[in-house]
Amino acid sequence: MPRDPPRRAALLPPNLPPHIPFSRALQQRLYLIAQHLSRSARGGSPSAAGRGLDQLHAQLLLNGFAHKRFLFAKLLSLAAAAADLPRAESLFLSASPPHHPAAPAPSPTLANLLLRAAAASGAAPPVLLALFSRLVGRHGLRPNAFSFSTLLAALASSAGAGARLPHAHALHARALVAGTVAPSGGSGHVMTSLVDVYAAARQLGDARKVFDEMPGKSVAAWNCMLAAYVRCGELDAALRFFGHEMPGQDAVAWTTVISGCANSGRAAEAVELFMGMRKARVKDDAVTMVALLTACAELGDLELGRWVHARVDGDGRQRRTVLLDNALIHMYVKCGAVEDAFHMFLMMPTRSTISWRTMISGLAMHGRAQEALDLFHRMQERPDGATLLAVLRACSHAGRIEDGRRYFEGMERVYGITPEIEHYGCMVDMLCRWRQLHEALELVEKMPFKPNEGAWGAILSGCRREGNLELAAKVTDILVELQPERAAGHLVLLSNMYAGVGQWEQALMVRERVAALNAEKPAGRSWVNQNESCVVVA
Repeated sequence: MPRDPPRRAALLPPNLPPHIPFSRALQQRLYLIAQHLSRSARGGSPSAAGRGLDQLHAQLLLNGFAHKRFLFAKLLSLAAAAADLPRAESLFLSASPPHHPAAPAPSPTLANLLLRAAAASGAAPPVLLALFSRLVGRHGLRPNAFSFSTLLAALASSAGAGARLPHAHALHARALVAGTVAPSGGSGHVMTSLVDVYAAARQLGDARKVFDEMPGKSVAAWNCMLAAYVRCGELDAALRFFGHEMPGQDAVAWTTVISGCANSGRAAEAVELFMGMRKARVKDDAVTMVALLTACAELGDLELGRWVHARVDGDGRQRRTVLLDNALIHMYVKCGAVEDAFHMFLMMPTRSTISWRTMISGLAMHGRAQEALDLFHRMQERPDGATLLAVLRACSHAGRIEDGRRYFEGMERVYGITPEIEHYGCMVDMLCRWRQLHEALELVEKMPFKPNEGAWGAILSGCRREGNLELAAKVTDILVELQPERAAGHLVLLSNMYAGVGQWEQALMVRERVAALNAEKPAGRSWVNQNESCVVVA
């Protein structure tokens, strides 16, 4: 059958040398095709890279190029781009027979490419470390700085802070033996990666020890240590390090502390730091603007938020990202300007799941539940659990109990999403809000998780609405046990319920429990923005 010329042309790069079997020109041709496919995979076509990998591997074997290392290196790079770890390891084994002690150690290039493929495939830390051990033990790999940097970067981005620590210690020990981590002449890049891993494992002391041992600290190392303080929640220490220890602060350092404050409930400090950044004449970037918008959203500072929007528009499309547009939508929603948020959403050239979720939540939050549900039905991306949570909240605000039940019951069947405790809690709150206390209590008892304070708090609110004092007393005892620091607030609510129906003796007994706790009901807080932000404590 004749081949399809357009499809073939689309797979091949232009200006290829002629196809002459077993020739140098053919080697060059295969190399260029592999390069072209690697670029395609990095551009978002890993499936095309996988198909091309099969075809190129076959061509190498058929044309006698099985031992051409530069071609195998390109194939391994292609396997890394396609995140195909089994194929990458198979390629490596076919090109690198088991190492004999008398033979010279193999070049680390192919082994490092295999490690990169393993990291790109999302392999778990134990799998990565096992692969590394096999490469060292069976194939005589002498790991270099690139080997350790690849493994440490993969370890830092893996899930589970506690699970990282043993692997971090193991790699640290190996790097010490290899001489890539040493106070006198270690690799700065490896040591910086090690700081990042310890920070990800919440081991700030270990991170600082490695940092202090670096012989010549680069700007990246200083920024990494600053980020470690922020990541471990030591914001005051981060600000001291930023202000008194760092020899100079670039845009990355300023953005790190601004983001840290904005994401830690210290929005006013984040704005103040941004003003300091401008005074220092350090140029901000899109990430800085996202952090500043987070602070605006917390403060309710619509004026500053609009200034950021105008600044971003003035810089042109080259600085616009989906993340930045999402931050603008979030800021407008939190500041009450839902129409501006919706206009921003409609103008976005590219939307992510977060874009849809933020807009759906914003409409529901501002009493426009029907519009929120209509937007969900128009959603182009596949919804995630957080989006379904926003939809359930929209149903709750609108009193659409039947729709809420339908979405909740169809989460796993229709969307393939297993309900989390937040989804159960939202359903319990919806049922209690609309006087379906009995059904809400049944749902709490059937939850596959231990009910948390959110679910029991919703039940207590439902008891207050329906005047069910007997159940309210039982739920209050559960909440006092779950939240001893908020026991006074729960007991005061129960006391008020008794007083509301004239049961003064019961109300007094509960008040005596409050007095015995020697605690007060937590104060309410509100943000007020009048020229500058301040907090009012009631």
